[in-house]
Amino acid sequence: MSLKVFVLGPLNTNSYLLWDRGEAVVIDPGGEPGELISFIKSYNLNLKYVISTHGHFDHVLGVKELVRITGAKFYLNFKDVDLMPLFYDWREKPPAPHDDLRDGQEFRFGSQILQAVSTPGHTMGSTSLLWVGKMFTGDTLFKGTVGRYDLGGDREVLRETLEKLKGMDINEIYPGHGDTTSLKEELKSNPFLNGVVGPDDW
Repeated sequence: MSLKVFVLGPLNTNSYLLWDRGEAVVIDPGGEPGELISFIKSYNLNLKYVISTHGHFDHVLGVKELVRITGAKFYLNFKDVDLMPLFYDWREKPPAPHDDLRDGQEFRFGSQILQAVSTPGHTMGSTSLLWVGKMFTGDTLFKGTVGRYDLGGDREVLRETLEKLKGMDINEIYPGHGDTTSLKEELKSNPFLNGVVGPDDW
């Protein structure tokens, strides 16, 4: 599998393109997708899926154009659909998902399988995507910190999700913003995972 990151949009969202044997997936197209579309065309890729880890505007801004140009299907957890119009002055209606993004759901492209893992808390529909020890965490887990929970999320639910992630077989973490990291490193240095920030400190 090949992987390329495009940093897009007003909040510098990490937008990931994954492809194998000519078939591709885009995760979190966070801004004008012209660069993404040019790359997809230049490599003659068949974009099968566009998946947003959650419904905040900076993770869905490029969806409508990508779907229009490529015919890909858009997936978002239905709990986050109402978040898309918020925090941004849309000139037209936000894109409607083709289907719900559900825990355990599998997306096949080429010889690869990308699996959805429910990770709520940043938003109630936040969903990470797992591929062979690599997890695309959206805004749930970053290098050195975690996502906020006051824009459609829940603090206690996020804590439960972090406990879940701590026990998973994950190597690399690909967050929605900032640098790639590893679960091993975050367990050592991220204060929200190693206990330095306690329940009463959030």
